[in-house]
Amino acid sequence: MNKKPLVIAVTFAIFNATSVGAYAAANQAVTELEEVLVNATRIDESLAKSSRAIVKISAAQLEESQPASVAEALKHVANITVTNGPRPSAQGVEIRGLSGNRVLQTVDDARQNAGSGHRGTYFIEPEMLKSIEVLKGPSSSLWGSGAIGGVVAQYTKSAQDFLEDGEHFGGYLKQSYETNGSRTKTSGSIYGVQDSIDWLVFGSYLDSNNIKIGKDESLNNSSSQGHSALGKLGWQLDDAQRLELSLRSNNSNELVPSNPGAEVSRSVPLVRRETTDNNLSLAYELNPSDNAYLDAKALIYVNQTDYDEDRVTKGQIDATEFNTLGLSLSNKSIFGAGLGRTELVYGVDGYKDTIETVRDDKGQTGQRPGNIDGEVSTLGAFVMGKVSLSDTVSVEPALRYDSFSNQSNNLGLETDDSAVSPSLALVWQSTPWLNLSARYDQAFRAPSIEEMYSSGSHYCIPPIPRFLPNGMCNTFAINPDLKAEKAKNKELKADFSFSELSATGADDELNLTLSVFRNDVDDFIVQSVSNPLMGIPGFEQTTSWNNVSAAELTGFEISSRYRYNQTRLSINYGQTQGKDADTNEYIAYIPANKLSLDLSQGIMEGDVKLGTRLSYVASQTDVPLANSVAKYDDYKLWDIYVAWEPSMGDLAGLRVDFAIENIGDEQYKQAWQTLFEQGRNMKLSARYQF
Repeated sequence: MNKKPLVIAVTFAIFNATSVGAYAAANQAVTELEEVLVNATRIDESLAKSSRAIVKISAAQLEESQPASVAEALKHVANITVTNGPRPSAQGVEIRGLSGNRVLQTVDDARQNAGSGHRGTYFIEPEMLKSIEVLKGPSSSLWGSGAIGGVVAQYTKSAQDFLEDGEHFGGYLKQSYETNGSRTKTSGSIYGVQDSIDWLVFGSYLDSNNIKIGKDESLNNSSSQGHSALGKLGWQLDDAQRLELSLRSNNSNELVPSNPGAEVSRSVPLVRRETTDNNLSLAYELNPSDNAYLDAKALIYVNQTDYDEDRVTKGQIDATEFNTLGLSLSNKSIFGAGLGRTELVYGVDGYKDTIETVRDDKGQTGQRPGNIDGEVSTLGAFVMGKVSLSDTVSVEPALRYDSFSNQSNNLGLETDDSAVSPSLALVWQSTPWLNLSARYDQAFRAPSIEEMYSSGSHYCIPPIPRFLPNGMCNTFAINPDLKAEKAKNKELKADFSFSELSATGADDELNLTLSVFRNDVDDFIVQSVSNPLMGIPGFEQTTSWNNVSAAELTGFEISSRYRYNQTRLSINYGQTQGKDADTNEYIAYIPANKLSLDLSQGIMEGDVKLGTRLSYVASQTDVPLANSVAKYDDYKLWDIYVAWEPSMGDLAGLRVDFAIENIGDEQYKQAWQTLFEQGRNMKLSARYQF
């Protein structure tokens, strides 16, 4: 793709913004974007003033897009890609070319570490969420292991998100329907506040047939059923103290390939998979208004994820149980004011993951993976600060230390390691309308139990008369010497914020963010399959996870948003390039360049919102020389959406959302994926809130 026109356009936009800056500075007001606060950085800060590249999806945006998964809610964001095909339960998030367990997931600040093979890891019903925040780029100084690609932080709703001051009880019922797959979802919630106690109960049930992938073709074995529940109980002990108990459960039941991102084949059998994810957390906050040194948070949480599978074509029953016990303690202190003002956030956190698997080899004795019984223990301490060097310049240092161990109980093996994750940012508010920042971050991802200690057979080749009469199996080779992946990211970021741009003083605002990054990742962990002589009998084949050469991930993203009264326009573009640091050859699984546009108009005094989204994903030709596909085709998508929510009268409390996605019924595949994505889909939901 020729990048010169884009660079010219970006340069023009920046200089054009600069030219109007002198006028805008004199009329500067707080814009909508500057009012948006983010929590995933552990310091509550304005989105527009953060030195990190962050995206926040609000509850209103979630209602408008009606996503079937958390990943789908992020599909229009620059340099974020939905992975693993169109089955919602399998979808994952890729940030700047890194995905899977290289992207950390949290819910209400509790780590979600579950992961096994090709099974899904994003379980939460999006309707439960009040926001999703995505930190792009390495973030281990904040969150520890796993955050070398970024963090997807999800925050669930509470009673306070629904009730106005003076209201004590409420609830809603909601019915949703999608034409693609005839997907229905029934959901509802009740909530209340009484004196110092607040509570919320939410539940939903969904049922879907096979997904259609365009041109009236269906994706076999893509139907699903599931239900979700959320319960919250909060106690405001006094003005300074709050205690909150949260219980969440998600369940899905589906007949899918063992790898839901692929079709059923000889090596990908059909399984009846039931996934149950339960989470319990207890949070305590202490924040006295008259003590600048005390803003403490404590969190203890338990996660349990079970994958129960019936390999229907094999007559085998498999089970995987993944548990996490976690604890986090942190405090924020503010010292001084004005020049030299310092904000410090410091604390400790730790978790213990356990994984147990049962792999039934009935009818295939010695031809299945071995059972795993292992645990991971991690303990970390961190400190981060924000120091004002002048009225316009601040520095943000951070340092984290983690000690971790992996233990295989069934093999009697254990390894220990540690990691230091520093970061440093310099922020300059050069003018009232321009915020510049430069930052450096180191991050790591500790190897998992499966990567280090998988045993048994990976796959087997059935007998072939005369050539392979007894068949052949590829077996796992353990690698207890596997090292943690390490990332070093350099990033420059510019945030432009203007308001009242016209001489008439119209109610308008413009925000523009430009980020440029380079992420160097060492000791990449990849699964390697040895095949010394193409399967000739007598030569053993093995599969293992190994550290390979370093990768260089470079790219940039531009996000802009303009509002004029009730008219809103947002445009974002992202591109990432990945190369092997030693050979300079392109590496696999780097997403194609993506451009997204969203235009909406509020009418009827804001009761109705009309909008349209356009996406263009360029062809991907930056592939390794040995890749089986030399080019992944480009594609264009067009959506429209309507939201209607009367603010008064007999219909107050009603909300109706309607959308048509992929209007052209485009049949397309994302780069590196094996399945076509979802075709045309009409979505309709009606909610009545009382």
